Amino acid sequence: MNKPSLFIIRNIWWLVPIGVVFLFWEHTAPILLMLVFAFLGRVILHPVVRQVEKLTGNHNWSVMIVITFLLVFLIFLSSSLFPIIGNQIVALQSSLSMATLAKFQTKLTIVIESILPSFLFDFYTDVTTQLDSAFSEIWAMGLSHIKSFIGGAGSLAFALGSAFLSFIIIIVFMVIFLLDGKKFTHSFLHAVPGEHYGTAKGMLDKISLQIQAYIRGQLIAATSVGVTSIIGLYILQWITGISIPYTILIGIGAGLFNLIPFVGPITGMIPAVIVYLVTDQTMPIHFIYVLLIMLVFAIVQLIDNLVVSPYIMGGSVGLHPILVIILVLLGASVGGILGMLFVIPIAAILKVVLGEFVSNLKK
Repeated sequence: MNKPSLFIIRNIWWLVPIGVVFLFWEHTAPILLMLVFAFLGRVILHPVVRQVEKLTGNHNWSVMIVITFLLVFLIFLSSSLFPIIGNQIVALQSSLSMATLAKFQTKLTIVIESILPSFLFDFYTDVTTQLDSAFSEIWAMGLSHIKSFIGGAGSLAFALGSAFLSFIIIIVFMVIFLLDGKKFTHSFLHAVPGEHYGTAKGMLDKISLQIQAYIRGQLIAATSVGVTSIIGLYILQWITGISIPYTILIGIGAGLFNLIPFVGPITGMIPAVIVYLVTDQTMPIHFIYVLLIMLVFAIVQLIDNLVVSPYIMGGSVGLHPILVIILVLLGASVGGILGMLFVIPIAAILKVVLGEFVSNLKK
C-alpha cells in the first residue's frame, strides 16, 4: 500500500469530520463555538480539578465535584447578578437613539468650551458644524451595530435552540474534555507515523502549555479589569455625586474589551465617558469629571499592568507588539470581535508549528 493511501487510512478518523464541518459549515459553526466555550471552561477548571484530585485521589470524582460547585455558583449568579445585568442591557438598548447624539454633542461642547481658548473653540464649532451630517451617519451606524449585537448577543452561541439547552450541551462537552482530554491527545498521536511521533508530541505539549497559559492569563486580567472598573466607578460616583448608569455593564464591557490587545483598554473607557455625558446630571457637566473618569480607568490599567500582569506573564505568546497590532487589525477585518479575540492564540499555534518545522529542517 502506497504512502498516501496509508496516510488517509490512518487519519480518516479526523479527515472525515473536518470535511463534514466545512461541507455543512452553516450548521456546524454553532457547535464548534460551543466546543470552544467548553474548551475554555476546561482550561480554567483543569488546575482546580488537579488540586481537588490531590485530596480525593480520584480524577473522575474530582471532575464531578468541581462541576457541581460550578453549577451552584452559576445558579447563585443567575438569581442575583444576571438579572441586574439583563435590566441594564434592556435599559441601555431603549436609551440609544438619534436624540442621544444631540444630547452628547451639547454636553461635549460644554466640556470643550471649558478647556479651550476662544479661538480654538470657534474653530472646533466650525468643524463640528461642517461635519454634523458625517457624525450623524457614524452615530446611526454605531447604534445599528450596538443594537444588533445586544439583540442577537447569544444567537451565534445558542443557535441550536434555547439558551438553557445550549448551556447544558456546553457543560456536557466541558465534562468530557475534563474526563477524557488525555485520550483525545493520545488518539491524535496514534495517527502520527512513528518517525514523527516525538515531534508531534513535543509540538502538542508546547501548544497546549502556551495557549492554556495565555487563556488563563487573559481571563484573569479581564476579570481584574472588570471588577476594579466597577468598584472605581462606584467610588467616583459616591465621592463626586455624578451619575454613571449601567456601571456594572460598563465594567463587564471594559473587562471584555481588555481581552483585545492594545485597543481594548482604551475602548473600555469610552462608553463610561459617553454615558456620563448623555445622562441628566444633578451636578453641572464639567471637564474635571470626564478627567476623573479617565483617571479611574488609568488606575485600573495601572493595577492590571503592575499587579496582575506580572503574575500571568507566562501567558505571553512571544509575538512582537507591531505584529500583534497587525494581527488584531487583520482579525477584526476577517472575523470582527471574535477575530480580534482568537487571532493571537491562532498565531501562537502557527508560531509553534513553524518553529518545530524549521527546527526539524535544520536537523
